[in-house]
Amino acid sequence: MMRRWAKEPMPICRRVPTENQAGDFSLEETLKFLETRISKGPLSLSSPSIIKSISDILHSCRKVKNSSYIIRIYQCMQETGLDSHQLLGNQLVPLLVDAGKVHNAQKVLDKLPSRSECAWTSIINGYIKHGDPQRALLMYGKMLKDAVQPTGYTYVSLLKACLKLKDVERGRHLHDDICRQGLEKDLFVGSALVDMFAKFDLLEKAQEVFDNLSVKDAMSWNAIISGYVRHGRCKEALDYYDLMQSEGITPNIVTFVCMLKACGNMENSQEGRELHAEVSRRGFDRDLTLGNTLIDMYGNCGLPMKAKDVFDKLPVRDVISWTSLISGYVKGGFGIEALHSFEQMKSHGFSPDVVTFVCSLKACGMTKSLDLGKDIHSDIMRDSKLLDKNPLVGNALVDMYAKCGVLEKAQEVFNKLSVRDATTWNSLIAGYCKQGLSEEALVCFDQMSNAGVPPDAVTLSCILKACGNLGVAEKARQVNEQVSNECLMKRDLVVCNGLIDMYAKCGLLVEAQRAFDVLPVQDLVSWNSLISGYAQVGESDYVFSTFRKMLNNKEMPNEATFGSILNACIHAGLVSKGQAYFHSMLEDFKISPSVELHTCIINLLGRAGQLDKAIAFTKRMPAHPTLVVWNTVLGACRKWSSIEFGRQAFEHAIGIEERDAAAYVCMYNLYADAHMLEQAKSIEVMGYMNQALDPSSKVCWSEVG
Repeated sequence: MMRRWAKEPMPICRRVPTENQAGDFSLEETLKFLETRISKGPLSLSSPSIIKSISDILHSCRKVKNSSYIIRIYQCMQETGLDSHQLLGNQLVPLLVDAGKVHNAQKVLDKLPSRSECAWTSIINGYIKHGDPQRALLMYGKMLKDAVQPTGYTYVSLLKACLKLKDVERGRHLHDDICRQGLEKDLFVGSALVDMFAKFDLLEKAQEVFDNLSVKDAMSWNAIISGYVRHGRCKEALDYYDLMQSEGITPNIVTFVCMLKACGNMENSQEGRELHAEVSRRGFDRDLTLGNTLIDMYGNCGLPMKAKDVFDKLPVRDVISWTSLISGYVKGGFGIEALHSFEQMKSHGFSPDVVTFVCSLKACGMTKSLDLGKDIHSDIMRDSKLLDKNPLVGNALVDMYAKCGVLEKAQEVFNKLSVRDATTWNSLIAGYCKQGLSEEALVCFDQMSNAGVPPDAVTLSCILKACGNLGVAEKARQVNEQVSNECLMKRDLVVCNGLIDMYAKCGLLVEAQRAFDVLPVQDLVSWNSLISGYAQVGESDYVFSTFRKMLNNKEMPNEATFGSILNACIHAGLVSKGQAYFHSMLEDFKISPSVELHTCIINLLGRAGQLDKAIAFTKRMPAHPTLVVWNTVLGACRKWSSIEFGRQAFEHAIGIEERDAAAYVCMYNLYADAHMLEQAKSIEVMGYMNQALDPSSKVCWSEVG
């Protein structure tokens, strides 16, 4: 109940600061005077002059934006009952919201006999700002029941509430309300609608609202452009950027941030450079947000050194700047540089965030920097909740230890994680596969299935490889069934190629061919997997026929293709055909053969007993013959009991590596087979003298022979 006193003292309005006196000191004096008068009693609060004075104080508080003043005036009004005064209460609500006192603002609002649109909108906005969008929407319902007409500003706040709640239906209902009030073409409201629909993955609806706007400014253009970027339709975003400029709308910093993200997503460095030049011309290049986006764009385009140039020119840097730089280095394969930047970041006093930790752990895995990875792990463990709150960090730790080959530690971290998704399991499974522990990978896969975590393309690719390595046909068929159940046969070419490769390695060429035939599209890997499979089981005719089909399908072969073809020729003893394919590789397909492919021809000639041609071919190699090459020749010499060519190959082999045991053993057996026991003994002694052979191992020469 409002208290009333009989006698009115000097009007408070004399103490209220004028337009030119709205400083803290004048307002402080006024508040002190009001507080003193209230404490002394009789003050007639029904007087229009008193109401006017309080109203002026509230107006001054809004201009000064001092929370402590607002709380004090609220306490005075609460004590005198003026917080329920219609004019003053409606003024007070927005002030309390601005001061962060939403609960008190709600109390005032509830007391008012009549509530203004400004008061309702303020309380709605306050709840959204302080993390209670559900209550904000509840207030909207009460506002409508109160017969108060919402404004565009009210709807913009409510659309934000729907976004925070991810409530598409409420957003649609608000759109209907907006249309009923004729606000859909309002620039401010329309831009918010475009933004909301785009973020709800309703890009066509966002486009419809955008097209219906009678006037468009930079904000509305930015909303539709960012929507296209968010949905990965970056080419269309670039088209809208061009259209925006053609309509005379000047792009701002937000526009450039969206466009640079689009260029980064498309890895379009040319367009990105042009935008960078435009940013510099407009003087925006010193803006921190824009600078960070430039660093990220160049990193995504595989230009980490250009990203570093932008980074170095930034007048101010934050955690995002450093993290974008580190991320760019990691994406470009510059692990050492990424870790160096991580150390620099910490030395400059910046604390890494989740993304920084994840990128740095990736760099440790790339470079096998186990010690630094352990240090980062220790940093992470200082925040006991970090792993539980951010599964990405736990996944990165498991992946780092797995890539560093420390699978026991990877398993230990994995076991302690409270949340394990497909990525977590994949890191562990891939680690086992990479270390050749295919059985452990399959056990892990079974555990993943038992835990109810559905596999993704990465999981199945790893498991297919493990099955192929083990040659377990039954497990291979089970995985095939799972691939089919996951509908990946039509969606993921990597998985399908893995399936072909797995069947081929298991010797199940009928199944491999069937998996190949049902592919909607076959790429080079698909063809190579099938050709390699036929080569492994000695089906040379199928190798050659599949190769012809590959060429007829306009798929160009690579070195791996010819490696399989030459291996098929080796196993079938087709010397002339192998030489013809080798020549075709050089002349028709302009492929420069590696040492491995040269070794295939040497092996082919050697197995056929054409040792003179094998040695001549070896000496004509463009690259210096390796130890493997000469040992291949030496092995052929032993097969054909060629002492002369064997000696040449042996001398070349130990000239490259005098401690290579294989060369000594092979030459020893070559002499022994020819009953040249004295020479064989001299090779044995030489092997011991050059420390190629270990006397304690007691090599069984006869077994080798």
